[in-house]
Amino acid sequence: MISYVQRQMNQSQKVQTIINIITGVLVLVFNMGISFFVSPYIVKTLGEEANGFTQLASNFVSYASLITLAFNSMASRFISICFHRDDIDGVNKYYSSTMICNLIITAIMLPFALYMIQRLDNIIVIESANINDVKVLFACVFANFFISLLSSVYSISMFVKNALYIQNTISFIRSFLNACLLIVLFYFFPPRIFFVSLVGVFLTIVFTLATILIHKRLMPDIQIKLRYFNAEAVKKMVASGIWNTINQCGSLLMTGLDLVVTNLLVSPVSMGVLAVAKTIPTAIINLASTLNANLAPSLTINWAKGNRNLLLKELRSGMKISSVIVSIPLMVFCAFGVEFYSLWMPTLDAKQLTLLSFLTCMAFVPWAGPQALNNIFTAANKLKVSTVTFCLSGLLNIIITFILLKTTDLGIYAVAGTSSVIQIIRCITVTAPYIAYLMELKWYIFYKDALISTLCCLLNYIISRCIAIVIHADRWDVLIIDVLLSVIASFSIDLFVVLNKEERCKLIARIIKK
Repeated sequence: MISYVQRQMNQSQKVQTIINIITGVLVLVFNMGISFFVSPYIVKTLGEEANGFTQLASNFVSYASLITLAFNSMASRFISICFHRDDIDGVNKYYSSTMICNLIITAIMLPFALYMIQRLDNIIVIESANINDVKVLFACVFANFFISLLSSVYSISMFVKNALYIQNTISFIRSFLNACLLIVLFYFFPPRIFFVSLVGVFLTIVFTLATILIHKRLMPDIQIKLRYFNAEAVKKMVASGIWNTINQCGSLLMTGLDLVVTNLLVSPVSMGVLAVAKTIPTAIINLASTLNANLAPSLTINWAKGNRNLLLKELRSGMKISSVIVSIPLMVFCAFGVEFYSLWMPTLDAKQLTLLSFLTCMAFVPWAGPQALNNIFTAANKLKVSTVTFCLSGLLNIIITFILLKTTDLGIYAVAGTSSVIQIIRCITVTAPYIAYLMELKWYIFYKDALISTLCCLLNYIISRCIAIVIHADRWDVLIIDVLLSVIASFSIDLFVVLNKEERCKLIARIIKK
């Protein structure tokens, strides 16, 4: 009877997880669809810099979120553990401590945010854009951040109950309403740069109320009160999440400051162009991150069991499969970049956007497959070297970019390309040899996998470019056909050139299962 109940519970968890994944993908696709239609409209009606300022405001919020990341990133983990151990007192402590810390941080940061918004034209270069509109844009984005920060603790209940599908459903409804409201505003009123962020604030307020109601429904016994605040709970969350903060600092130094640097040292228009060029590469990077995360569990289990031979076999297989899956959208996009941007952003230079997009995600050419090596850092619990070198690489990126902007005419290309080059050098000189050291292998053993990834990208680009030359895409329907043909041809050839029989079967089985 117990085993039957346990099987039923496990099956229920699997179903919930599948629903979580499906709804999460739907939200991602829907949001990308909104961006696909809204971005060119903003660029056409308000100019390139308008789209750039929207992205820049979001980047400023990401800088501010570093302060809260250390404990907020781990709050759901500690709350979930306490809840499933029936430690309700511990749940109340972590819940209340997280909320009170967020309140304190909001109270401290709010005056600085207001001062920065007031002096915004002295902090960044605005030029031809309406200064007041840009200030309203930043005000809305920061308001959205503070409201989301205070309400984030309530959404943890959906994580604890493995009911992220509820949160994803809320996000889907929000995205739909976001699209509807934007259509209404842009149709009935003269376009303003802050419309997108204004709608965002309104919807955040509405759905915060919904999240609170859901929290009370899922976890009615949990209360947030001052008397539950516990300094030791905060200390534990900070101690566990500090590496997340440091790693995020490295990420900001590597790519998170590119729009700020472009705005201050090049021009607001160039900033807007770079923001557009990063749209599709960001989606590809998200795909790579998702794939990398799916490879993590089996690698961690094999590391825990001490089975190094099986670990290396799984790692090699995972790297080849990742090389195929990531390189195809990356190279197909690069091959059809000029055609795509000519149709999507007809008012901008399609060749410039294509080159900037390639420079932005260039690091994935040799690292589309070997990115799976990063999972070993977590499996071995050896995060310090990876995190420290990432931060140092980010700092080096800022220094070199600044020098290039001051001493050369590369301009925006220096901003887009420097971080990618540094990431490639870091992966080759630090990540690959250090992972080999942790696995007690020869230091150069993973260079073969970087070569396979590079050759895979080159092969897919040649295939796609040949199709682009034969069937010239000057309309959306022709472009879609070209892309589908390129994907099918690249995937079919990669299956037999890159993968062996066992890896082909594994990849096909995984696709069928998904």
